[in-house]
Amino acid sequence: MVQVLSWSQLWLTGGLVVFFPALRLVLNAAAFEPLANAVLQHSRNHGSSSSSSSSKLAPKRTQLAVEKFCESCWKLLGHVVFLCIGLAAVWGAPWLQDSRQFWDGWPHHDLSAPLHVLYQLKLGFYCSSIATYVLWDVRRSDFAATFTHHVATALLIGMSLHHKYWRVGSVIMLLNDADDTLMEAAKLAKYCRREGLATTLFIAFAAAFLLLRLGYFPFFVLGSTLFEAPEVLPQPPPQYASFNGLLLLLLGLNCYWFRLVLRIAWLKLMTGSAHDVREEEDYQGCTG
Repeated sequence: MVQVLSWSQLWLTGGLVVFFPALRLVLNAAAFEPLANAVLQHSRNHGSSSSSSSSKLAPKRTQLAVEKFCESCWKLLGHVVFLCIGLAAVWGAPWLQDSRQFWDGWPHHDLSAPLHVLYQLKLGFYCSSIATYVLWDVRRSDFAATFTHHVATALLIGMSLHHKYWRVGSVIMLLNDADDTLMEAAKLAKYCRREGLATTLFIAFAAAFLLLRLGYFPFFVLGSTLFEAPEVLPQPPPQYASFNGLLLLLLGLNCYWFRLVLRIAWLKLMTGSAHDVREEEDYQGCTG
């Protein structure tokens, strides 16, 4: 018998959808914005003198920089917390090395307390992120792709929890959190003008993206959901086609984003400087 989401679980998810934006507001006011202002002021004091034309645009630039800094602080905090919970939940699990273990014994898998906590937090986080991404976060050129990713991820987490795909779901969440942690850390280092640290973190992020999202994910995870599940299980599990369709969608988005990662790497090699190419419109809006 597959797991059915109870009303108490749905109410908890709804509460978390409200809780996360409220927590972000509090952290922005109490920690992230003061830290952003201090860091940016330090960067200005130790940076090159600006022209008169750029100084007229300083308030707009500063506000945008503060928003980006706070956004990355929030995302980094979330990914680090989720990554720690995820590692504690699945450390030493046999399915991390043997993908057939995703399905052996299904649907009679035990859901540990740490993994249950992770699922509830991630489901609430991504459901709230759908709204905050539209209404709150800085718009970038990959808005449609990121919005699609948030919706697909929320659906996958919900389906995974509902149908007891806990093992494969936990691995997917770990892959994303590990990679996203490096990305947000690299962006914060860039905003702080720590170029050496930013470059090191970006290289680590790009390598992790290639190995985890374009290596481990398609060959280990997708290979198992597409080919091993039908071999191990006597009949296709619930929403098998939809689940795999969403995973293939994530793979397509990963390929799209890796193209942007390569563009950033090319800029770094050619010019010695790199910025998030998704934010070109932001810079244009501030300079023109």
